[in-house]
Amino acid sequence: MTDRLHCAEAESLAALHFGISGKATELGGERTQNFRIRTGDGRTFTLKVSDPQEGVDSVLLENAALLHVERRSPGIIVPRVVPALDGSDLISPDPQDRRCLRLLTYVPGTPLAAACNSSAELRRNIGQGVAALDAALRDFVHPHATGRDLIWDVKNIGQIKPFLPLIAVDHRPLAEAMLERFERIAGPHFPHLPAQVVHSDMNGQNILVDPDNAARLAGFLDFGDIVHAPRIVDLAGAALLQLDFPGDAPQMVAEVAAAYHGFVPLDEREIDLLPEFMIARCVINVAVTEWLATHDPENRAYIMKNNPASWARLEKLSALPREAFRQAFATQYESCLP
Repeated sequence: MTDRLHCAEAESLAALHFGISGKATELGGERTQNFRIRTGDGRTFTLKVSDPQEGVDSVLLENAALLHVERRSPGIIVPRVVPALDGSDLISPDPQDRRCLRLLTYVPGTPLAAACNSSAELRRNIGQGVAALDAALRDFVHPHATGRDLIWDVKNIGQIKPFLPLIAVDHRPLAEAMLERFERIAGPHFPHLPAQVVHSDMNGQNILVDPDNAARLAGFLDFGDIVHAPRIVDLAGAALLQLDFPGDAPQMVAEVAAAYHGFVPLDEREIDLLPEFMIARCVINVAVTEWLATHDPENRAYIMKNNPASWARLEKLSALPREAFRQAFATQYESCLP
């Protein structure tokens, strides 16, 4: 294997190890190199090539989580692990190369980031879908999920402070102020929040909408950042995306949260701290992407793809009083209770 696979090499490896022959198209990826493989009979798969700097434990964790979701809640649409010809879930083609190969089913759909609008029905479906996924992962236990040191993990938010000087001077004060706000308001409550293994990357590319029905959720992608963290992390990520659409932001966020609450009841701390975890997601994104882009300038366009949206969301959140969210939440929770 060379430093970076070409499509022809991906096609050859998919056929050799998984018995899947088809046309490869390279997809984007922060750490993992991804290829869509389309076969002549219309099937589609994703061949994933791990980063040589990423330990095999992270890849095994992601596979284990996907298999757990499939067993626990087969109705949840996520990529399915495709075993290799030798029956294994993971292939290491070259003992001198630390990368490994996996094949997953391809989940079709329109990324929420590309959706034209967000309806109340879609917001309910997203909230219920995230809750169902959290419920499926509630009893998933894996040693690497707890011990993993991931810079995107909200538990490690203090580690991003050295990255703040990389942010342009006109934006930096906002990031600093909102990080301070999160640590001051949410930090003391961390030990008391319900925690479990979570997806932890509910961005606009990883939530898919049915292209034939804009109100229907089509599935979830990319479990590469899975980690043990406060349960509210995935709800905060999904709710935050509603700020990209025109409308009453607290009301739209509350509709997602109310649908979640109707499936997996939130406790009072989670209800109160949801806006703060939305802020944390923005601050982590704008700081970590700057750091990653500095170390991988050739991949800067992909790494920074969500950066402008994160700044826009952070500015919106900074202008909205916490009370506006609490009032919207109270109305929505009341309406979804029996």
